[in-house]
Amino acid sequence: MTEVARTQGTSSEVERGEVEEVAALGKVLTGLFNRLGIPQTQYAHRVHLDKSAVSRYLSGRRLAPQEFIDRLVREVEEHVGAPLQLEAKEAIRNRRLEALRVCNPAEFQLEGLRDELARSRRDTVRAHRNIEALHALLERKESEVRHVAEDLTRLRLDWGAERTALTGAQEDLLRQVEQLRRDLQDAELLRANAERQSHELRDQVLSLEEELSRRGPAAAPGEVPLDLFKSRLMWMWDEEELSEAARDLAEAAWARPLDEARELLRWMMERGEAAETFAADVARLRPLDDVLAFAPDAVSLGDTGIRDAWTTAVAARVTERNAAAVYQGLRETDGAPDPESDRVLAQAVGRVWRDKDAIALVLAAMTDVVPPAHLTRLGKVLANGRRQDRFGLRVATGLAEAGRFDVAALVVTAAAGYTLDRLRDGVDDHRFGRRLRELDDARIDVLFDVVAWLDDAVVVSTFAGRLLRAEETALLDRLLTRLEERGKLELLDLEASPKLKRFVRNRRRSRRQ
Repeated sequence: MTEVARTQGTSSEVERGEVEEVAALGKVLTGLFNRLGIPQTQYAHRVHLDKSAVSRYLSGRRLAPQEFIDRLVREVEEHVGAPLQLEAKEAIRNRRLEALRVCNPAEFQLEGLRDELARSRRDTVRAHRNIEALHALLERKESEVRHVAEDLTRLRLDWGAERTALTGAQEDLLRQVEQLRRDLQDAELLRANAERQSHELRDQVLSLEEELSRRGPAAAPGEVPLDLFKSRLMWMWDEEELSEAARDLAEAAWARPLDEARELLRWMMERGEAAETFAADVARLRPLDDVLAFAPDAVSLGDTGIRDAWTTAVAARVTERNAAAVYQGLRETDGAPDPESDRVLAQAVGRVWRDKDAIALVLAAMTDVVPPAHLTRLGKVLANGRRQDRFGLRVATGLAEAGRFDVAALVVTAAAGYTLDRLRDGVDDHRFGRRLRELDDARIDVLFDVVAWLDDAVVVSTFAGRLLRAEETALLDRLLTRLEERGKLELLDLEASPKLKRFVRNRRRSRRQ
């Protein structure tokens, strides 16, 4: 069956084993397994595999890995008490290589190179042994020649007949020695050729392994072509084999090449299947470099559910150790107006419980990075925290104390709000005042330093206006003093807030008296 025909089978045909080479190997393995006389479930428990995996290997629906085949051969040999014939083992291996050639040509090429390398190394070992034997034989013959020469010297005058015989023996030994030397040269040449071939094959194996590794996670040898995999999924969905379909999709999320994972995500989204779970599995299971490379696909599809599932899974992997790689990697793929780097970091921070952990995570992510003008989601999480345990403004002061006034300013901006004249019922402003009073005097000074560091008239004016509406006049007076000391008092937009304007005017009058 040709490749084209093989991809055009119905979904039920695929599930029964449409890839002929894989199905043929499954029949051979089934015959071998039947000699054990035990159920597949029992064998799966023995070899620590899922029973569905054993079933698929034996039924020819999935190409069995070499480790599974080797283990099955050993189990049968132990059960029958005799080794399998070498021809039978070689036939099984040839079946698997033929199936591998169809399912995964790159892995087939790599397996072939590894076999050639193993044969070349065996040839090199044999050449070494031949050379050692020839050296030993040559030394023995040369020793015999020396002994004959000594005998000839003693008998040269008195033993004419024997001397003639010994001379003949010496000539014969010399011919043998010369032949041995030629054989030794040939053996050394064979060894040099075998060693050179081994080096060349090893370089080819390393080169191919490196090339395959750059493509992403190595595809499992048993993976069928993507079109067949899709057909099999459709059959399982139609037959409500949902748990097995979920297992296959989870395996595809980490094992399939990245381009195939992208295509699967789009295909599942078009079909209205569980694309959110697949996107989350990609983010959860693949190496971090792959996760970051996959980000544009998960974000650009425009499906909120997919993006949310993806963001949550990535955020769950963010630690202080990899925060910089994740945040900075996502910034390279960000697009306005809702950058993924902000979404992921905000969710990662929202998962921690202590102020110092939130500060450490943000500092790690922002290493050697100037933050953008607005990290809206991160700023809100740091300013408001969770309902159960608000960070308040403690994190902002911690970031400022660590020297990151730029990041602390984002938190202050989120805490203050962006508009000076918005309507309020007063509850939010009084909560803002209470969060300020949670800080000790030293931290309040640090926070006001951050406000004075800003050059944003709207934020500074809004911050001051909220203190006034919260009736925190003592704190507002301290803030105005700090702004005055920094030469930033003119930033206040007094025309936008008559109440704040009156407070500043009255404060100036009282200080002149």
